[in-house]
Amino acid sequence: MSDGPISRRKSCGECAKAKRKCGMEIPKCRRCTKKNIECSYPNTRPPLSEMTFPELEFPWLDDLMREPGMLPWSGTLQPHLGVESVTPFSMTSEAQNIPQHIPDYLISAEGPTRTALARSEMEAAVRHFRTYPDKWLREGKAPFIHQRLYASKMPTPLQDAYAACAIYSTKTEQNEFVAFTIIEAKANDLLRSPNQPSWTPLDLLAAVQALLIFQLIRLFDGDIRQRALAEQAEPVLEAWTEQLKTRTEAEQKLTTITAPTWRAWIFGESVRRTITMSIFLCGIYSLVKRGFCTRADDVTARSFTAQRRLWDATSASQWDRARQLYPPYWVTKMNFDPILQEAKGNELDDFGMVMIITYKGQDTVDNWLASTISERNLVMDPDFQQSLQTITQFGTHAPPWS
Repeated sequence: MSDGPISRRKSCGECAKAKRKCGMEIPKCRRCTKKNIECSYPNTRPPLSEMTFPELEFPWLDDLMREPGMLPWSGTLQPHLGVESVTPFSMTSEAQNIPQHIPDYLISAEGPTRTALARSEMEAAVRHFRTYPDKWLREGKAPFIHQRLYASKMPTPLQDAYAACAIYSTKTEQNEFVAFTIIEAKANDLLRSPNQPSWTPLDLLAAVQALLIFQLIRLFDGDIRQRALAEQAEPVLEAWTEQLKTRTEAEQKLTTITAPTWRAWIFGESVRRTITMSIFLCGIYSLVKRGFCTRADDVTARSFTAQRRLWDATSASQWDRARQLYPPYWVTKMNFDPILQEAKGNELDDFGMVMIITYKGQDTVDNWLASTISERNLVMDPDFQQSLQTITQFGTHAPPWS
């Protein structure tokens, strides 16, 4: 006799074979539990705990990375995360979205705050990130790596990261395997560095910056293996970032007013930007992959100096002159209101522009730029965008930069 539907069954498979009465308990009946034998109910689905789920894929990101000229992913992250309904880095508690009919005892009072970000701001951040390795390679600086921080001697991890940038810039379909093999080997050398216990704060800063470069290359390239390896390195990046925060608490407080020297300020500002960039990258990648992140509060707690002329200074005298002539625009805990009220668009570098777009939104920044200057495209990296006016139309037009 064949097994019928579950509603007509009177016993599990083992009790049926033994011709014994079955209590039909779930997930195992009492008899099978007592005898410690496998218990199954034919014609039923396996329990949820035994089901396998495919890995989350986000092909729209692959399209975005492989064909920068096309407009990716015309949908939304999640039904409740539409661009019009989400303010930049708007935070939504999980408990607020729980249906009212669920009993209170099933609602957790604790847990991280989930943050959503409008698609256009998220994609703008990703495109910024992709320019950083090439920018560092060609200009000797990046928004979180000051060009004069390692003037005397560049640490080995950054030398390897710089070499990886050079190799990556020449990658083609023909040499891709060799290029990624070398990049992977250099990243592994950094991750397995045997002298980590003896790292100075400067060594630790260099290691975090180097790992960030490797992450920027591998997370957003589109190669499945490299993306997986970069994901495996995320816990290391987070651990090193926390160490850097702990070991440089005094230096992070150095401003243009309190820093005793230009080099002291360079180190302090580099630490601030590197820590912020590390947390921000983890958050943006989580948004890309999962549709939400839990690091917004950590990013919002950060502060930095937004004045481009101070960050771009190449000597102590140039920095001191900029300090006397221009306001530093110290951004406290990502509060950009004073910037919008007092600063001009050409006074912010790429790092400041990414953060202000993320927190204030493209439309707000566009209006601010239109009311203050018209030459922003002359001071921004030409590979980044031709003008912020174009960026603010990102949601409805194909992006102009690669």
